[in-house]
This record gives sequence, C-alpha cells and structure tokens, in this order.
Amino acid sequence: MRQRFHNLLKLAAESPFAGERANSLAAARRLADKHGMSLDEAARLGFEETPRAEAPPPPPRPRRDAKSAAGFFFHLSEAELLAEKARRDASLRAARARGLDADERQPKPQPARRVWRSGAKRNPYSHARVLLNETSIPFAEIAAVTGLDIYQIVGMKLKMRGT
Repeated sequence: MRQRFHNLLKLAAESPFAGERANSLAAARRLADKHGMSLDEAARLGFEETPRAEAPPPPPRPRRDAKSAAGFFFHLSEAELLAEKARRDASLRAARARGLDADERQPKPQPARRVWRSGAKRNPYSHARVLLNETSIPFAEIAAVTGLDIYQIVGMKLKMRGT
C-alpha cells in the first residue's frame, strides 16, 4: 500500500502530462481517504499494512459412486441452468418495464433497397431477332424475356422468312 501511494505521488510530481498528473493525484487522495487520512498525513506518516484475510477453503463434497454422481450432477446442472434462465427472463422483464431498452426495441428504418440494373440492356427488338434466328425457344418465352407482345414476335418471325 505504501509503495502504491509513493508511486502515485511520484507520478503526480514528475509526469510531463497534465492529465496523468491530475489522475494520479486524485488516486492518491482516494487512497488516503480510504484510510481516513488527509493527503499530507498520508505522505508524512505512511500507511499501516493490514494483512489480508485468506478465503476459507471450500467444504468437501460428499463422495458418491460414479453412476449416481453422474445423474446427480446432470440434474443439478440442469436445475441451475433453468434457474439462471428464469433469473435472466425476470431481469429482462424488469428492464423493459423500466424502459431501459425502449429505444433499442424501436424498429430502425431500413435503408431503401437499390435494385441493380445493368446499363447494357439490349434493345428488345434486336434481342428478339437474335433469339428467333439462333434458338428454337417458343414465341411466348421470347415475349416474356424481351417484354414485347407475342404478336410482335410472330410478326418479326414472318418478316424474317423472306430474308
């Protein structure tokens, strides 16, 4: 504790950065306040080290045979899982009742979808002419692909007979 306080005061005195000096001085003040001292008293007297209490060891588990132990721990884990899910759901309901995440639940406006269209779209008449010459696609399908009327497709086919 003394070393930490000493390092904070040293950093506050020697740091070339104003923000770092202010933060280290504030941390030293908090440390002195924690021990009920002013900053000057702590700098003159130092801190008395208090030994930390160690955590008590966990209680020993009862011994069971392997078959019953596996079933017991499986159900224990399942029960803990269900309890955790219930605790989460209760917390979620409480948060929604307080309105903490109301802005997140609002549907966000979706950006307008832009449909990609190629600028290299063929002229429907020349496209239909190529399809009529080079394929045996039915007239109805050519009309659907090119967007022309079926009567226009049939007329083109009849006019192409003579050439």
